[in-house]
Amino acid sequence: MLILELTLAAGRFVTGHYILCTTFVILSYTIYKTLIYPTFFSPLRHIPGPPILPPASSSITSLLYKYLLGSITGQFPAIINGEAGIPQREWLKAYGGDKGVLRVVGPVGIERVMFISPEACEKIMVRDWPDYPRPNFMKDVLGLVAGVGLLTAEKNDHKQMKKMMNPAFSLPNLVSQINKHYDTIESLIKVLQDQVSASSSGVILPMYEWTSKASLDIICSTAFSYYPDNIHNHHNELAYNFERVINLQNGANMAWLIGLVVCIPSFPAFAQSELAWKIRGWISRIPKVGLLSVIIDAMHRIRAHSRGLLEEKMRESMLNAEMDLDTDTERKDIMSLLVKARKESLASEPGGWSLGDQALKDQVLTFLGAGHETTASGIAWTLYLLAANKGVQDKLREEITPLLAVDSRPEYRALKELQWLDCVVMESLRVLPPVPMTFRKAAKTDYVDGVLIPEGTLLYIPIRVINTHTSIWGPDAEDFRPSRWLDLPKNYNPYSLMTFFAGPHACIGKTMAIMEMKTVLSSLIANFEFDLAYEGQVPQPTAAVTMKPKDNMPLIVRRVRTL
Repeated sequence: MLILELTLAAGRFVTGHYILCTTFVILSYTIYKTLIYPTFFSPLRHIPGPPILPPASSSITSLLYKYLLGSITGQFPAIINGEAGIPQREWLKAYGGDKGVLRVVGPVGIERVMFISPEACEKIMVRDWPDYPRPNFMKDVLGLVAGVGLLTAEKNDHKQMKKMMNPAFSLPNLVSQINKHYDTIESLIKVLQDQVSASSSGVILPMYEWTSKASLDIICSTAFSYYPDNIHNHHNELAYNFERVINLQNGANMAWLIGLVVCIPSFPAFAQSELAWKIRGWISRIPKVGLLSVIIDAMHRIRAHSRGLLEEKMRESMLNAEMDLDTDTERKDIMSLLVKARKESLASEPGGWSLGDQALKDQVLTFLGAGHETTASGIAWTLYLLAANKGVQDKLREEITPLLAVDSRPEYRALKELQWLDCVVMESLRVLPPVPMTFRKAAKTDYVDGVLIPEGTLLYIPIRVINTHTSIWGPDAEDFRPSRWLDLPKNYNPYSLMTFFAGPHACIGKTMAIMEMKTVLSSLIANFEFDLAYEGQVPQPTAAVTMKPKDNMPLIVRRVRTL
């Protein structure tokens, strides 16, 4: 009996010491990783930036709590809880110095270096772009919605994809589809007129909801010759499921998703699997994981719809070949041209590079994801800026009205000649870019802006901050002033405006997006007046992959009195 008691006591002693030692090791490593290493040993420690720990507090308990929490989270809470780009802008003003290079320590001691100079952007995004790929967590998060398409591909795959897609995004092809824009725009105008006709003083409408509906209809018609009529059809499955995914966008949810893809290597594959969809009901019951079940279900349905669109294009391609249709008779939508390009590539180079079936399916997701929400946000932000700056809005209406009085569907060249419209669109995209930031990762040790960047370092490109930095754009850089585009600063550099990125990974749909913004905005401003919904209304952007309005952008809308 005594031996048994001694054995149990020894066991408890060993177990207790084991737990104590394990706890000590974990705690010591955490303190080293999150505080000691970035403060005393990191090769990046000399770069200025916000402090790792929060400022001192008068309360010892509060200080201890903030110390422990702050050492683990770093500046991450400020980023995910703040307005997109604003914490970075404030840090730059406080710590940036002449070069505008910052070190920001995030969760568990992960260091990010922020660059804003045109020279740094050119090196990272253009000149040495193969040495600065997207980090894996970024590709995995984007891949949940966009698949393995142009947004996530790297190196030769990206180069070949873009080469194959360039003809579909050529200016002549985009111009040939402009009437598809107007089909949707005219439906939007009619619906809005019906909603505001009963009130001479105007009606408050959630304009982002309407620009989102219109943008989805336009991308579906131009990319796939598919007409969901989302403006009238409020029960469209594709639109409904995209809305479910888009509504999840906020800083906290993005942080949670990034944590999953970083901590669980197989998570992206699982989230897109048939098994995940079948057990989504069980997943929804797990605390804090309900978000995941929505993504799994919505993206499963979007992918099924996308497969249907692609299969239709494949059947059309085979039918065109059998009927030997000439080039003028074939469809010119983006996906039809891409299917045709793949077919020609396989015929001319049987053993060469070509888009696989899965990659082709993923392009559908890329077009829908990248070509829909960003443009919808861009139009909504522009309407807000025009509502807040009535003089700019009135001047734009004066420029647009004579053209639309003659032709309600002006061609691209006619719109391109409208100088003030171009100034308004470019200034809106500068001040409130739909994509507020991007990341890169150093694939080798190198110098950027004279700063030594070790291999594996995360680089942060704060697009909204770059676009509004006073070193290029002057003391009123943060203000919406379209006239600046009539007389650009002498030190203006193409890399001072990063709304559409730059280099090989620059947005292939830039011209398409600007064209859509101009067609939609010109028709809306010619037909309606827009005012702020309430006094003191300010932008409320989400801090996520894209910068959409949290509040759906309520604005007072009334018909123009004379057109």
